[in-house]
Amino acid sequence: MTEPNPDTPASGLDPHAEGLKLPPGLELLTKVGTGRAGTVYKARFQGETIALKAYKPSAADWYRKKLDKNIAVYEMMQNRAYRKQSELVNYTAKPIRVVGQDGKLSLCFLQEFVDGITLEELGERYGHIPGYLMRTGEAIARVCEEHTIKGVDEFMKGVKLRQKASTWVPVMFDFKHIPNDGPREIKPNLLQRLGIGQRPPSQPGFMGEWELLNRRLEKEAG
Repeated sequence: MTEPNPDTPASGLDPHAEGLKLPPGLELLTKVGTGRAGTVYKARFQGETIALKAYKPSAADWYRKKLDKNIAVYEMMQNRAYRKQSELVNYTAKPIRVVGQDGKLSLCFLQEFVDGITLEELGERYGHIPGYLMRTGEAIARVCEEHTIKGVDEFMKGVKLRQKASTWVPVMFDFKHIPNDGPREIKPNLLQRLGIGQRPPSQPGFMGEWELLNRRLEKEAG
């Protein structure tokens, strides 16, 4: 009878096979996705299901050389900055901790796992974006503007929608982006510049993108 390998997890993914060195008690379950900065896993830590963001060495080097920052700490601190505002707590994933700062383990950011769908998936399901959800987005943008909190446009691009009772709640979870310093300019399209377009230019930022998506969905729905 073959003895089980103690280094191989009974279920989920093998960190060594993923090229990761993790502390004891951190179990990889599934791979969620891979981007330019790293890979996100669904994991288990201290009895809870979490998101584990493992950063690529190239991304970590870029942040260190260009910004003089640790990318994992940078993302965690931006995440925490949003949750300092009580009005934004329900709309942000909970940051947990960073591992691998000493270089002995893989550099990772542990965060609350957001199990939800994208805004476009929700829109395709209903044929439009519900009005209450648009108002929630406006409230988030207003709080960020009132408190001069940067980055909401970048952070809301990857927002996930979590179902709570009969409503959908947007939750931000990707905070590694570098916020823009100035407000985005409103640019009318060609027909509007010629005075032919019937609709006013979309507002800047993520709410403008939400409006454009909603218009497309309503048009497709007839």
